[in-house]
Amino acid sequence: MKSQLVVSTIAVIALGLTGCSTSTELSSEAASTSANAMGSAAYPQEYSSCGTMVTVDKQPEKIVAAGREGVANLVSAGAVDKMIARYGEHGAQQSPEVEAAMKNVKQLESSSGSAHQELSFESVLALEPDMLYGEGLGFGDYEVQNLEKHGIKGIIPPSACLYITSVDEVNRADLKEITQTIRNLGKLLGSADVANENASKLDKEIQEAKEAGADLSEMSVAGLYYWDATDDLFAYGANSTLQGIFDLAKLKNAVDPSYDAMLNGAIQPEAIIAANPQVIVITTGEGGITLEDSLRRLKKIPGMAEVDAIKNNRIIELPSGAAYPIADAINAAKTVVDQRSKY
Repeated sequence: MKSQLVVSTIAVIALGLTGCSTSTELSSEAASTSANAMGSAAYPQEYSSCGTMVTVDKQPEKIVAAGREGVANLVSAGAVDKMIARYGEHGAQQSPEVEAAMKNVKQLESSSGSAHQELSFESVLALEPDMLYGEGLGFGDYEVQNLEKHGIKGIIPPSACLYITSVDEVNRADLKEITQTIRNLGKLLGSADVANENASKLDKEIQEAKEAGADLSEMSVAGLYYWDATDDLFAYGANSTLQGIFDLAKLKNAVDPSYDAMLNGAIQPEAIIAANPQVIVITTGEGGITLEDSLRRLKKIPGMAEVDAIKNNRIIELPSGAAYPIADAINAAKTVVDQRSKY
């Protein structure tokens, strides 16, 4: 009987806390299939996948990327030429730079609709990977110890441990954690030179956004998104990459800081209306959802048209990748600061 990859409701929503669009140009080696992109590294190396120790005893040669974070981080870390497949991205495109780098990497399934739940464990084993990296691991057949039994190293980025260990142990609002993850991954995969170069570019972007937003006066904000064709509205609480972006742009999150879309489900629109944010940030692109569609749905909600941000057209659109702890989130920080400075 086939074992199905049901990244569980938990992991599916976690993967989809809505990505796309990167302004930082990745190091050319990161998007190359040249062996020169890979630096030397000493093995074995120890890695903690959400508390489960994994020993990587040699440089991985066949990596399968799981989820938006898995794909984007591997590109940033300079490991494109080691990737043999990708899955679990929910039909939303990565940034143009990442998509260009990944154009020859096989998609294991369409990821549209519910298709992201139809990938069998056997289809992954058939590829004979030596590593799985990314989100949605740690459950069922994809538990790290079970992967080890099949000769596969299961490597989970720290931010993806959010719902495996404890929410309080993972701080997604710290954008510097993204660059540290890229550096650590490059070290693990033997591509530290490329990873460090790309991480340094992103660190510079964070600093530039911080300096650009330093003199802004505080405004209130709500970060919102729609996940599918339903009218369920979701928001970003304090433990999100959006919070890190808001901090740089002097935006005070009007959403209850304890709210978490994965744990609490859809937010009540009345909570947003009552908070009356001065700015609304909307992430789009997941499942093909556009800004126009999002605004149409928002304005159908009784009372939402009177919210200060909507009434005064202080709406900032971000690609859904901004909500993932990947390079896209850092790129989005400058976008928000620039837009915010006009208000």
